[in-house]
Amino acid sequence: MMESIFNDNSKNSPLSKEDINLIGLTNLSSSEKHHLRMLAHCLQCFKSMRKHNPKGLIPVKEEWLEWCLKNPIMIKDDEFVQVMFEQFSGAAIQLERLSNDLKVAPLDLTLRNLIDAYEA
Repeated sequence: MMESIFNDNSKNSPLSKEDINLIGLTNLSSSEKHHLRMLAHCLQCFKSMRKHNPKGLIPVKEEWLEWCLKNPIMIKDDEFVQVMFEQFSGAAIQLERLSNDLKVAPLDLTLRNLIDAYEA
């Protein structure tokens, strides 16, 4: 039931339907799939925050705030921005750890990298 609700929100999501379906096809538990979606969502948000990022590093918190303030959904909702910041903080740590393991820049990670890490 939750899956269909998530898909209905997909037009507001930086994840494509294909990405969401790819996560859905994994053999992960539903809570692992949820965490994977959240991490993939944060990764896409980070990628969209900065046009010029040759080193592929996670944007800094000032850039998170700028990005949030440009988003009409978030501009009216301080609590939502706070939740996003918590998600971004946790995701940044996970993505940096994984990128170190794989010897790639954090923003060069792909959904496949994330899925492989969760399935390992």
